Amino acid sequence: MSKSTKHVVVLIPGMGNNDRLWAAQLGDLSSDHEVIVADYLGAASIDEMADRVLGQVPPGSFSLVGFSLGGYIALNLIGRVAERIDRLALISASPFADSEQAIEQRESLMQKARHDFDAVLADMGQFIVCEEGPLAGETREIVALMGKELGLEEFCRQQKAAMQRADARPQLASIDCPVRVLCGAEDRVTPVSGNRYLAEHIPGATLQVEEQSGHLLPLERPAEVSAFLRGWLSLESG
Repeated sequence: MSKSTKHVVVLIPGMGNNDRLWAAQLGDLSSDHEVIVADYLGAASIDEMADRVLGQVPPGSFSLVGFSLGGYIALNLIGRVAERIDRLALISASPFADSEQAIEQRESLMQKARHDFDAVLADMGQFIVCEEGPLAGETREIVALMGKELGLEEFCRQQKAAMQRADARPQLASIDCPVRVLCGAEDRVTPVSGNRYLAEHIPGATLQVEEQSGHLLPLERPAEVSAFLRGWLSLESG
């Protein structure tokens, strides 16, 4: 059997997410592209997560999409194999390392999760999803489902990895592939300000902001995210 000649698109999910996050995009993009949803479960650091992702990508060039925690992983990969990455999309992302306050909040969240994981997942769904969005209720249900499928230990492992991540700001000016950034106007996890910083400091990058949208854009605004990615995939690679 001959190998696929379709261009490879790698979708990296965020914290507490699995392939359910990208269900709409898999359906929308797979007819024209070889779409891979990366799996970094069990990895204990951003470096290890990036290693896992890279091990799932066939040889050659590919386009890379990083959502939330997946955005930190994508930036790590750009620092390693920039010559293989044709274009980069960052969704609900940030270039910053955790502040001391953010680290304390994560520690508290892990402690709460060890006592009542279901309650933490429910609270997270309320916090990260825009209440006014058209798919808010459905999205919150999927948040809880994905969290339960991944489990408490993976939840804590990903929180710890995020706490230890490096500040990505020093590398932004050196990124020379086409980059687009997308975020929700009501995102309280990775606010518009951080996404704007990415767009303003990566040469040639652009920012698109979705109104009445929170953090979980691929589920809250699936059609808009697919349209964003189709436009991004039409860009000429560097």
